[in-house]
Amino acid sequence: MNGITELALLLKERENHAEFSPLIGKIIELPNINILVGDNIQIKQERLTMCIQPIHTAEYTDIGRSVVLLPYNDFEKFILLGWCCDVSAN
Repeated sequence: MNGITELALLLKERENHAEFSPLIGKIIELPNINILVGDNIQIKQERLTMCIQPIHTAEYTDIGRSVVLLPYNDFEKFILLGWCCDVSAN
């Protein structure tokens, strides 16, 4: 591979960011937020930026609710976007 081809490949790689998509997780702990994604990935509150605030009181809790997360910073941080709703029940 010559230098020009190698440079072209590096430029192409730099400008074509890897795609990412929303993740679905489940709140497993409150008030110190801990979200489970899949079977073994836990995301703690320190890695979250939140658009919603989960609730945990004596009368109501969001523990067990499914949430939508958007990864950023190479999957080191996540934006907690909102709740997953089961529309099939309507």
